[in-house]
Amino acid sequence: MDRLRKLEIDLKREIGFIISSKIKDPRIGFITLTDVKLSSDFHYLDVFISIMGDKQIVEDSLAVLKKCDGFIKNNLKERMKLRTMPAIKFIYDKSIDQGMKITEILEDLNIIDGEEGGHSRDQ
Repeated sequence: MDRLRKLEIDLKREIGFIISSKIKDPRIGFITLTDVKLSSDFHYLDVFISIMGDKQIVEDSLAVLKKCDGFIKNNLKERMKLRTMPAIKFIYDKSIDQGMKITEILEDLNIIDGEEGGHSRDQ
């Protein structure tokens, strides 16, 4: 595993800890960090997050996280020894929502239950 990936794993763990334990804003919904991508020059960090809730909760949570950017960076400085602290950008990861929609469609088509077109394979 290369140095960049190790650092991404550490940053993901630390940012997750900071969001879950130190940010107490009630506007933040149930957030899961799905991935982080650090630029090769260590100056930019994209943090991919999934948020449970409707569109308004997602928008509110993203707005709060963007406002807490400085707070998160300061906490990262205390917890990690980095020469430069990357600029953090929070990106809403829609993959979980899309996966849930696909599952619903498949359930409606009865494919998940082993049935196709309403007929079971045993008949």
